Amino acid sequence: MEWTESVVVDRPRSEVMAAIADEHELMQWSAWPEATGYSCRVDGDGISLGSSIVFTDRKGREQGRQRLALVTEDRVEYRLSNRGPAGRPVNPEVDFRVEPVTDQRTRVFLDFRVSPPLPFGLRQVAEAILRRPARKLHVEDLRLLKQHVERPPAEA
Repeated sequence: MEWTESVVVDRPRSEVMAAIADEHELMQWSAWPEATGYSCRVDGDGISLGSSIVFTDRKGREQGRQRLALVTEDRVEYRLSNRGPAGRPVNPEVDFRVEPVTDQRTRVFLDFRVSPPLPFGLRQVAEAILRRPARKLHVEDLRLLKQHVERPPAEA
């Protein structure tokens, strides 16, 4: 299962990259913690490769990690390890690509890939069930990123 979504943010690429590549800042705008009901904390400094956002359930059990895997001037890659169907490990990939539109506007692409760890047939059923809500959350993530980065400095 894979897709790409995008949004144009009315801020320079450096400001957009800072909001994506710093896990502490990312947790200020991401839609996922509220949608999943998980608590999140950063393991590491949040900006170095290998730092992770750790997702825990209400009982404090770790349910997954989002590891910072790559940061360049125009790309941030996150690799996740989560509990999937029946507790099986699933490893989604979320990449953010940023391209300047002008000096003050940036297009952000969110590329998502995952293959649920299920046998043929069941995998297609799981993908059909999960595709719409997961993609909807990615669209919401981009909307919230735009809102977060574009807010006036007094609100920051």
